[in-house]
Amino acid sequence: MKSRHARSGSGGKHGRAGKAAASPVAPVTLALLFLLPIFFTPKQLLEEFEFTKVTVLVTGALILFAWWIAAESSRIASAGFPGWIRALPGRVIAAIRRDPLGGAVALMLISAAASTLGSVRPPLSLFGATQSHAGFRTVAALAAVYYASRSLASNPGWIRRVAQAAGLGAAIAAAYSLLQLLKLDPITYQRQISFEGIARSGSTFGHPNTLSAYLVTCVPLVLWLAARSRARAARIAWLALAAVSLFLVVTSLSRGAWLGAGAAGLAAATLALVSRRIPSRAWAIGGPVLLLALLIPLATPLRGPVLTRLSQITDLTAETSRTRVELWRAGLRMFADHPILGAGVDAYLAAFPRYRTVTLTRIEWGGTPGKAHNDAIQILATQGTLGGLAALAIVALCAAGLWRVARRGNPESQGVAIAVGAALAAYAASSLVGFATAATSALAAALAGWIGRTARTTEAVPDAGAAGVPGALRPGPGPPVRSFLNLAAGLALAAVLWFFLVGKPLRAEMYLAQALRHSHGTPRRQEFLEQAAETAPWDPRYSAELGRSYFYAALQSGDDETRLRLLAEARDALEKSVRTAPENSENRILYATILSGQSVLQPDSSPKSGVRDEFKRAVELDPVSPIVLLGAERGLMAAGLLGDAREIALRCARSYPDYAPPLADLGSMALEEGRDAAAADTLRLALGRKWREDVTGASNTWNNLAKATLALRDYPQALAAADSALARDPNLVQAYALKAAAERAMGKTQADTTTGPGG
Repeated sequence: MKSRHARSGSGGKHGRAGKAAASPVAPVTLALLFLLPIFFTPKQLLEEFEFTKVTVLVTGALILFAWWIAAESSRIASAGFPGWIRALPGRVIAAIRRDPLGGAVALMLISAAASTLGSVRPPLSLFGATQSHAGFRTVAALAAVYYASRSLASNPGWIRRVAQAAGLGAAIAAAYSLLQLLKLDPITYQRQISFEGIARSGSTFGHPNTLSAYLVTCVPLVLWLAARSRARAARIAWLALAAVSLFLVVTSLSRGAWLGAGAAGLAAATLALVSRRIPSRAWAIGGPVLLLALLIPLATPLRGPVLTRLSQITDLTAETSRTRVELWRAGLRMFADHPILGAGVDAYLAAFPRYRTVTLTRIEWGGTPGKAHNDAIQILATQGTLGGLAALAIVALCAAGLWRVARRGNPESQGVAIAVGAALAAYAASSLVGFATAATSALAAALAGWIGRTARTTEAVPDAGAAGVPGALRPGPGPPVRSFLNLAAGLALAAVLWFFLVGKPLRAEMYLAQALRHSHGTPRRQEFLEQAAETAPWDPRYSAELGRSYFYAALQSGDDETRLRLLAEARDALEKSVRTAPENSENRILYATILSGQSVLQPDSSPKSGVRDEFKRAVELDPVSPIVLLGAERGLMAAGLLGDAREIALRCARSYPDYAPPLADLGSMALEEGRDAAAADTLRLALGRKWREDVTGASNTWNNLAKATLALRDYPQALAAADSALARDPNLVQAYALKAAAERAMGKTQADTTTGPGG
């Protein structure tokens, strides 16, 4: 479409250039709404879903930014920089008066910028956490989508295009989901998500929760398209998509999406009552079809899981519910410690270890969560009071705008308000027990942009900005005229930002994906990891993975000199990782473990006091993580610091009494100190506990039990323990020797018994 700002205001060459410049705002915005739900990179990157979606989102937003910069640079050229600066405050105030919702979005952007600068780790807040990528660049990109949609919403057909773009994306995602449910997916994924043995489809989103959250947000828009379509084929197609989407929402077993569906229905009913609109005759057919789509899963093998998940919606004793509650409590404690600006945009991952609890770890063993699984708490925890006020203002102004349009708008806009209100209610409700993604948030931003424009025009307020200019401010004397130089300046700045915000992270992820195709310790793996670390030095993952690769190579080396060289390389890489993310306890544990290895091979290079201090720092950063505690105790054991190791092992064993490794390590320490009876008793206790992901722990513990019982001259027990060790690990050389020793001792004992004292 042609920009309305292409009108000649100054004539001549600049005017002709302006007329020739077609606005990219509408096609870019619609392309984002279509591509975000379906774009992913299977088998190409380690993070093949959300990372690639955010890459597309930020790229599109930078194109919109370039168009806006072209407009502003033309204003600067026309008024002069001093005049532009003098006019700026008045333009901002006037724009906020005309579009309070846009002002709230701007406040959210300001909050995100401030929280990024004050973050526990600013680069993390700029780019976003792993698997989430909801940092400042994503917040800014979503703001650009809002302002772009806001500037285009004066066109009555704009909201229909938004619904169609999102609906087509939902159709492709739903079709792929059906393929997965039918086991016809041509792509094999390493991670399969299931519940009670039933596979759950993630489609183009990678996870059933995020897929269903998007589909339930789209359903009201798709139903609106079906109701207003004149062609019967179009009505049937949109209604079929709505039915399939609801079927998939049920089969996703996502309680957040089910809450979203309920919220959507409630919002639609409320706005329909406000607008006094009577449901069309199409609902006489559509209603039963949608109800059937909801009920069909109950006639399939999914009936049991569906009913179980339904019962868990209000069951706070269910494990997943208890997990959510623990994450929410951690987020609120985080907010209490960082009340103004929060811990940093999307920095929940970095700040969380200090708020980890034993209860949460027992429920969900393993890694560190990147989200609070409640977007309201997430915003408070990571952006503080300022971000919370901005979010509250956005919600309140959207609700007020929808109410105004439903009451006072024309029949067409009232119908749209019902659909948009239901979609946003679904988005908000599902985010209260989960978290939004780039696709759902971009759609919500576009819908909010329509509200910002339509709610004001319902009261006959003049247009709040220049069409085609994201975040446009009132231009004053006249609309901007974008010359070739203006566009070149905008594109140049956008290209520089793209290089740093998109290009370098993308290149680093490509290097990481190439590295992981090679085995640990191989030169090719290390080469690609070095390139990744050089490309994105702000991301500690790459240098940590490089250090880990060198460390594994050192463990595999049989030559002490080569081992020392590899440990030195690993130490250099881990030092960079620890400097980049000083709050990361797991990287610090690995760093301390490398120091421990150096202290054994070359005591002068790493004094034991320094090794002890590094392990203690790591434990202080994450005092209840079993991964950190276990890593610390074993590193201290390797360095010969048994007293310190025992203290940490006892702490781990008390916190997690059903966890076998700390008990096994306590038994190993007792064995090393010559306390054979205590060692045997402790090792037997360990063998009755859970090993979690410690695949070699049981075999080594049986081996140590064989050693302890052999020393105690309990030869049958030693023989049985050695056999148990070999059954779990046939390559355990020491177990063969222990078995042979037990057999010889038993044979000698039998011989002595047979011959007797006088033999």
